[in-house]
Amino acid sequence: MVIPVSLEAQQITYSEADREDMRQLRFDLLGKIGNQYMVYKNTHSKHFISVYDQEMKLVKNTDLDALNDRLINVDFVSYSDFAYMIYQYQRRGVVYCMAQRIGRDGSVQGEPRQLDTTDIGFFGDNKIYSTISSEDKSKIMVFKIKGKNSDILTFTTILLSQDLEMLKKTRFTFRVQEHQDALTDFYVTNGGDFIFARAEKSTARDAILHVTVAMKPEAGDSLLALPIDVGSIFLDEVKLKVDNFHGRILLNSFYTSNHRGNIDGLFTAIVDISGQTPVKTDTIAFSNEMKARAKGDNNTKGAFNDYFIKHIIVTKDQGYLVTAESEYSTSRGGPWNRYDYLYGSNPYLTPGYDYYYYSPWANNGYGWNPYRYGYYQPVRYYSDNIALFAINKQGKLEWTNVIPKSQYDDDEDSRLSFQIMLQGGALHFLYNEWTHRTPILSDDAVSPDGQLNRQEPLHNLDRGYEFLIRYAKQVSAGQMLVPCTYRNSIAFALIDFDATNQDASIP
Repeated sequence: MVIPVSLEAQQITYSEADREDMRQLRFDLLGKIGNQYMVYKNTHSKHFISVYDQEMKLVKNTDLDALNDRLINVDFVSYSDFAYMIYQYQRRGVVYCMAQRIGRDGSVQGEPRQLDTTDIGFFGDNKIYSTISSEDKSKIMVFKIKGKNSDILTFTTILLSQDLEMLKKTRFTFRVQEHQDALTDFYVTNGGDFIFARAEKSTARDAILHVTVAMKPEAGDSLLALPIDVGSIFLDEVKLKVDNFHGRILLNSFYTSNHRGNIDGLFTAIVDISGQTPVKTDTIAFSNEMKARAKGDNNTKGAFNDYFIKHIIVTKDQGYLVTAESEYSTSRGGPWNRYDYLYGSNPYLTPGYDYYYYSPWANNGYGWNPYRYGYYQPVRYYSDNIALFAINKQGKLEWTNVIPKSQYDDDEDSRLSFQIMLQGGALHFLYNEWTHRTPILSDDAVSPDGQLNRQEPLHNLDRGYEFLIRYAKQVSAGQMLVPCTYRNSIAFALIDFDATNQDASIP
């Protein structure tokens, strides 16, 4: 069932719904490769790649289990004309890390390449290797961290070129306080530097007191540690972003002035990767006016207590934009709050901090989990306003804005939240709204100077399709690939926001 629907310059084309029940299917969008669209799927221990043409007709399914029927986990690095699948499997007491090239037609090309092995014995944790890639995809890094229940972590990093040529293999140690320190997201720069940060707390469920940015230069064998002065405030979840074009690391976090108090503002730090200039730090206190606009159902003092940073987007003028969203849930067991999310004992709640295995794609792939946050009773999930903060190259606040929205769903949150798309010089925020139980896709465009413009919504979801917009991926300058539900199955939709002007793919 392929249904093209046109609305002015927009066109939506749906694939046929997958026969697998959506509760059993996991997927990840590889993007536009060649002139077709690829989706990785995993169901009932089976792994395969589905290839769709421009009309979203299924062209081919490639069975990946032919490589090995005991795949532990799979990551992908996509290019405009092919993709690499980085996967692991265990044989006896050894975990193997392999790379396989996938062609533009979804076929397996050549023989798998062994990247590394780890002897874990018969009872060790077999989720060993993590994969990241640079922004320009010129570098791929596979790394592993050993040292659970220890104050010393041992890193092994394997830096690869776009052709999977090994550029550098390094082993180094890093000291942490187990159950107190947390590591942020991991990055590899376009130049091959390995970057992350350590957030130090006095207890596992406490706020962050100190932050250290860790950098391993591409050609180096040891780690450089740069402490960030946060003063007397208490930081929340720390988010990093590498600005490759300007050679900087952007660090951001909400902060409180008092221990476990209300969120008072945004902490920013700009770190020069080369170390040539001092670190620039600043605290941006939220005004009462800003809190009043963002508060939703909260009181003004606690306006930002349910907000979590979602994106850090670099702008051409050396500034950047921070997006944050209000998220919370309720159940008969009581409300869920940010301290449960950030400092709870369930590792699923803090995927970025489960640093023994880390994947930047882990949060993008869809997997059904009706009790996502550890509740074993009915839960209602809420996803409300989006707050925007524009920071200039000096780390100072230029403008703020709030996109008002109100969403909720029972027992799972896959239809909630938003996705962003860059088109026509504006940043578009796409999210579901329901009018008389009919879903529409709202589109709020934000200009570079912070002006908010409500676009004409997409009303053509009246055939039983509902977008899982939070898992969508922009695949070209005017196209977005969006998973959606149809009855009890998963389908995929291609939204062409300008059907008369199709541009090159965005892997």
